[in-house]
Amino acid sequence: MRFNLVSVAGLPILAAVVVLLVATVTLRAEAASSDPPIAGSMIKFVASDPPVPVPDTPFISADGQTIKLSDLKGRLVLVNFWATWCSPCIRELPSIDNLRRAVSDPRLEIILVSIDRGGAKVHQPFLEKLGITALTSASDPRAALLRALKGPGIPITLLISPQSQVLGRLIGDAEWDSPEARALIQYYLDAG
Repeated sequence: MRFNLVSVAGLPILAAVVVLLVATVTLRAEAASSDPPIAGSMIKFVASDPPVPVPDTPFISADGQTIKLSDLKGRLVLVNFWATWCSPCIRELPSIDNLRRAVSDPRLEIILVSIDRGGAKVHQPFLEKLGITALTSASDPRAALLRALKGPGIPITLLISPQSQVLGRLIGDAEWDSPEARALIQYYLDAG
């Protein structure tokens, strides 16, 4: 009889524990579904938590004008730092060029930023030789913007929100024309 009393008396507690476990699993699943999709070729992408404002450091645009990342406010910006002497950079440039061709969404800006000291006279002929036709490159010849963004080296690619905040970064080369990269970019485009 005592066994039955314990079972009956313990039932509400057991039910409460089950409800708490289900609620916890549900909350975790909801939180996970709101995280950016990180898989495959994007496994090195690290989201900023929380996003941080971009620095107010100027660099030279592809057309030779001085600009800042905040000048691109209102668009999702993929910014890739590279150099002509960097093998991993050269390896990933075609995939970034392919991404630009594949994603024509006007809400997405893709910017290459060369840290070559010689600027456009060095990197632009190099891009042409590689067959990079959908993109041109900006310049950061003293790597001031790269340092202000706390980039440990190149290649490094950052995603910048339409509100001019760093959403995340990927250090090293990646396949930017992969389905995983496109899903990650689409996630941030949809997040607005």
